[in-house]
Amino acid sequence: MTQTNQAANDLPLLEDRVTFLTHRVNARLQQVSNPVIAGFGLDLYSSRVLFALEQNGAMKVGQLVELMALPQSTISHQLKRMEKDGLIRRTRSETDNRTVHISVTESGAKATEVCTRLSNLVQERISDEFTQDELAALTDGLKRVFDVLKTVPSLETLATEYSQSAAE
Repeated sequence: MTQTNQAANDLPLLEDRVTFLTHRVNARLQQVSNPVIAGFGLDLYSSRVLFALEQNGAMKVGQLVELMALPQSTISHQLKRMEKDGLIRRTRSETDNRTVHISVTESGAKATEVCTRLSNLVQERISDEFTQDELAALTDGLKRVFDVLKTVPSLETLATEYSQSAAE
């Protein structure tokens, strides 16, 4: 058995991997959330944008990109749709035309109220299942996973490495 195969055999099964478990958690959040927020024309991403604006007030697009950890193009698409639906307003900075501030409209505030209640309910249910120490450890662990993933090479880098290895 090669060293690579041995390392792969030592890894947990798919259903026990942190990456797959976080996928499943997100999928379950969509199952729980979509019936509640679909009436507002929202999906889980756009509801999170509204919740972020509720907590932070008006934000720059770049701040939302950083917070949501999504590509600029994905956030821009979400914001365009949300603006079209009357949920948010985009305002260019008077001092820097490149900077766009996002804020919630009156219609968006009503949707945000539902998103906030749903998010709070989910958080309360999760909190009921964990001690404070367990919840703190889980939160810390997930933040560490997020930070570790910043160091994982891109697929392009991996493809280059594998093609070089195959050529040798």
